[in-house]
Amino acid sequence: MGSLDGKVALVTGAGSGVGAAIARRLDAEGATVAVLDGDSTGAELASRGLRRGMVVRADVADPIQVDGAVRAVVDHFGRLDVLVNNTGSGECGPTAAGSTMDITDEQWHAALAARLDGTFYGTRAALRAMKGQGSGVIVTVAAECRHLAHHSAVDGAMRGFTAAVARDVAPLGILVGGVAPDCADYLVPDDIAAAVLGLLGPDGERLSGQTITTRGTSG
Repeated sequence: MGSLDGKVALVTGAGSGVGAAIARRLDAEGATVAVLDGDSTGAELASRGLRRGMVVRADVADPIQVDGAVRAVVDHFGRLDVLVNNTGSGECGPTAAGSTMDITDEQWHAALAARLDGTFYGTRAALRAMKGQGSGVIVTVAAECRHLAHHSAVDGAMRGFTAAVARDVAPLGILVGGVAPDCADYLVPDDIAAAVLGLLGPDGERLSGQTITTRGTSG
């Protein structure tokens, strides 16, 4: 018996890397996992290693596509218990370089659209689906890139967003938390997946509203 037996989970950005690792970990714990990615080929490949679930193609920066993706999951499985907003690290990494003076408008808006906007759209759609259930967990994974101004801006916004949403939906029985991996942690996706799983377990209620920074600690 897994800790997530009977639960339906949706993981965004799950076509590769950290998202795929999270999908595998939730599947191993018994969840039915919907793999969402803008790359349908990557999502299909990632889903092949799962015991159960479905593939959903959507651009997380498009609210209409995100709403449709969540609706598809609920229509197919009848409920949604877990959303993992895996916003990715973009060009963030321990060797990524870039002065604030060199950040282009495109890089700035891309970071906000794919990471901050995508998290809001996914969270909003999931909350609408979870509201009537009286339960649910939303976890946002966002890289902590202190050396890149645009990603640091997103990280700070994510933490505030997570805390505010947790307060808002606590009366509905929905928990909201975050995981902020250090850039180097992206080299070990399974560590991040373990941190996400920790927020879906018994500690989830105590940590709701908080964003946990990981530093390569394997679970």
